[in-house]
Amino acid sequence: MSLLRMPYELVSFVARHLDLADCRNLSFSCKTFQFLLYESNMAKLLLESKAPHSTEACEARVSKQYAYQLRRLMKRRDAVASVKPYLVANVAFAEGWLYEKGVLCYLRNLDLRMLDLHRSGSREMVVDIRQLLLQDLEESRIRHKYKIKLLHYSDNIVSCIYTLLRPDQPGRMDWLLVLNPLDGRTITIRQLDSISKPFVRNNDRFLYYGTATEPDYDGSEQWVISGFDIKAGAWLDRPLETPEAIGTDIGSTVCFEIFDGYFYCLSNQRSLDIEEVDWLSYYYCLRVPLTPDGLNKVEKPPEPQLWRRDHNEGPIDDRWTFMRMFKDETTGELKVVESRKEWLAGSITARRTYYTTAISFDDPDKDSETRRSSDASAAKTQQGAVVRRRPRDAHMVHPGDDNSTLTITLTKCPVRCYYSSCQTFIDLVDDSTSFDPRDQQLRIRGGTRCLRAPGETGQWNPLPLLDRDQNSDALLRHIDSLYRSESGIFWPPRKDPSVTDAALANLYAILNPPGYFGSPRGSWDERSMVYATGSKAAGGLKALVFVSWDPSIHLAGTAPYPGDLSSTKPRSCADGSHPRANLPLRPAAPTPPREEKDTGSDANLVSWRTFEPAKYREISRGYHFAR
Repeated sequence: MSLLRMPYELVSFVARHLDLADCRNLSFSCKTFQFLLYESNMAKLLLESKAPHSTEACEARVSKQYAYQLRRLMKRRDAVASVKPYLVANVAFAEGWLYEKGVLCYLRNLDLRMLDLHRSGSREMVVDIRQLLLQDLEESRIRHKYKIKLLHYSDNIVSCIYTLLRPDQPGRMDWLLVLNPLDGRTITIRQLDSISKPFVRNNDRFLYYGTATEPDYDGSEQWVISGFDIKAGAWLDRPLETPEAIGTDIGSTVCFEIFDGYFYCLSNQRSLDIEEVDWLSYYYCLRVPLTPDGLNKVEKPPEPQLWRRDHNEGPIDDRWTFMRMFKDETTGELKVVESRKEWLAGSITARRTYYTTAISFDDPDKDSETRRSSDASAAKTQQGAVVRRRPRDAHMVHPGDDNSTLTITLTKCPVRCYYSSCQTFIDLVDDSTSFDPRDQQLRIRGGTRCLRAPGETGQWNPLPLLDRDQNSDALLRHIDSLYRSESGIFWPPRKDPSVTDAALANLYAILNPPGYFGSPRGSWDERSMVYATGSKAAGGLKALVFVSWDPSIHLAGTAPYPGDLSSTKPRSCADGSHPRANLPLRPAAPTPPREEKDTGSDANLVSWRTFEPAKYREISRGYHFAR
């Protein structure tokens, strides 16, 4: 029977077993099927079954706009996979900054300014740190010099280190300052003994602060991590105990995150000695419940489920490694994605590969500990021999570029991202061919993959895991049989010096603000990126550039792009057509930006907090690409 003649209930049953790209393509095939993306009940079914843990699904449950949020989700994923953002803009010039959970916190003239970019904020909250500390820190009332280092933002709480330098005394004093500017209150001020590699993670109830110790005689560092009960207003009575030596490079060898009421610590490194000896590598992970007695209930997952790699897979260039913990939008599972640049199976060229591993704290199988002991024993007794290692899931391994197709040095690739929801990697690269550092040319580059159609997928017969070279090659062939891949997608197009294109020149000036070059670095999340470029000198200004993949983000004053970038339209793995031309994000009128307001009454106005128009409105340099 034709789908066109099927009852609504049967069509919904079929749609439930398609992925979102297939549902979108089916809706494009005939007007009859447009209800898949515009009818509320059908959109709810698709959103709740395909991406129930996404931001769009969470917001749809509140607003009940399931069709709108479903299309927003699809367009966000398509924008990432096609490496074509919806908006770029210069949003600020700052002395220091951080970007977390869609909120930009930055320092200008030593005022802390906060801007909610995910909600298209048109006003900034401004915190006068000096005025705040005059009230809450007695030492700051004496004449002194100071500097501020921003650490973290979450749940309306911002953390920073305040360093006080007094001309009449040697040395310095460092304070951890934690405040909630929206509520107008200081949560805690604590003097610090060390500020080596500091980090903060928090939710609205608990905060964890950590630093690394000084290296010991063999160069090993340890973490000292303390917890703070925000509701009780008190530090926990003892620190969190971690292994003697785990990774100390946050984002490269160790991650600290908070998910669903737990504080997580994840490391891909135990110690230099172990890394030299062990032939198998495991992730180390623990979690702490965010409760007053959480330090008495530290949990560890069954280690066999956190196997990382076999060292005979090939050497690694650790400089390129990054890892990030995230929550899967479909299953809600906690996972880690790690990018490693490796010389696989004795290859003469290095390849960047993205590995995804699920983190489970479920009870292990009864024989799992025996299996781990067997693996470890084999690893230590058979060095130099072929080790029987665990097979990898091809869907959790995404081979990226190798040096045979494109050579990018680490200094030319300051920001590296991976978007698991659409299996796409994104880099911010300096594509300039000049040796003059002032001739900076930052562009976005990416690669994506999608499953082949059933008729394109060949038969797969697993090979025995006996020969390491044969096994690695077999895995790559298997992945190639399952997925169609495309890499080397650049945005925007390269400038042609023989053609005058004012719009493209202005776009490059937004991505590379004139007068601000060198030392780019950035931060990213599932729907946007912020990067800074400019002076490395202390107190020097850096230009902050915002890149959005989310079609619902609208910054006041950004103009529609007047040129034509269609010549750079990449081939879509899904259908070969650009999704924006066919999938309008209705309602057509953008949602008005949220206006931040001082909610304090006249009786309790906060003297150190004000609200001002966002600086990007004054800068007025940005384009949006929505149609």
